[in-house]
Amino acid sequence: MAQAPEVDLSVVLCTWNNAARLRQTLEAFCDCKAPVSFRWELVLVNNNCTDDTPQAVEDFSGRLPVVEAFEPESGLSKARNAGLQKARGQLVLFADDDVRPCPEWLMHYWDAYRNRPSGYYFGGPVRSEFESKPPPEDLLRLATPSVRGLNWGEQERVLNAQEYFIGANWACSMDELVRAGGFNDALGLNPSMGQVRVGEETDLMIRLRRNGLQGWYLPQAELVHFVPEGKCTLRHIAGREEASQAYRAATAIEEPPVVMLWGAPRWVYRMAFGRWLRWIWAKLRGSKGYPEYLLYRGALGSIRGYREASRWHPAPGEKKR
Repeated sequence: MAQAPEVDLSVVLCTWNNAARLRQTLEAFCDCKAPVSFRWELVLVNNNCTDDTPQAVEDFSGRLPVVEAFEPESGLSKARNAGLQKARGQLVLFADDDVRPCPEWLMHYWDAYRNRPSGYYFGGPVRSEFESKPPPEDLLRLATPSVRGLNWGEQERVLNAQEYFIGANWACSMDELVRAGGFNDALGLNPSMGQVRVGEETDLMIRLRRNGLQGWYLPQAELVHFVPEGKCTLRHIAGREEASQAYRAATAIEEPPVVMLWGAPRWVYRMAFGRWLRWIWAKLRGSKGYPEYLLYRGALGSIRGYREASRWHPAPGEKKR
């Protein structure tokens, strides 16, 4: 997957038709501190952009150690894999095109890697910067970390089994990423798919854990993530919850005997109907019904995930659809 390491650290940053925000991100990278002896590169993957992204990248070519890559097929996972193919660093650090890392960001990761060169992958907190007003507080508490942000305190520590880093702020050695097989390109954001898909980072981190690695939290390696107004809505947050539960269901292992109905366990349909009733009842009582609605959308995601999994893993004697 990768060439022999020639630099210390590679930042893999993928972009798709977000040139204006990308310029602000690259400007922030110019403020990142690095000793003279430290060798790093910014692998910038153009995921078939149709805006002025090439010009934005060109404008920073003399200020940043940019290595350009191009991925013609839509999909964030495909783009990240293309970035891994191009990267030459011992440590690979993932970022997005709408972030602002702290000035010491690179060095926090590199120091952590030098202190723990094997057995760990790394990640830091993400602070949300909202384009306008954030979602209502009672909705923000229920939102995914891509909207509300992520902060696990001020102490470095190992992640527990339920904790995973956000895709815009984590790192792993190139050797371990190659060993784990990179990103599953059937997962993750992809505008050509017609429905929201997530889970590619979690999926990869699960494989890293199966290979014996632990996640190590770096509280000082903070970056700011821009959250546009359109992602502060109930519709967006519910869509992400549905997609998250779809991923979990698609990767779940059901213990027999399980009664299936239209590709999903029958109990999932009962759960979805019950949650729909609770959401309707909450609305009738004059409540906003945020928790009930998100639970209902999550149940719909579970149905979707099980049905997608059944297409890829049919029962004995059935043909893959």
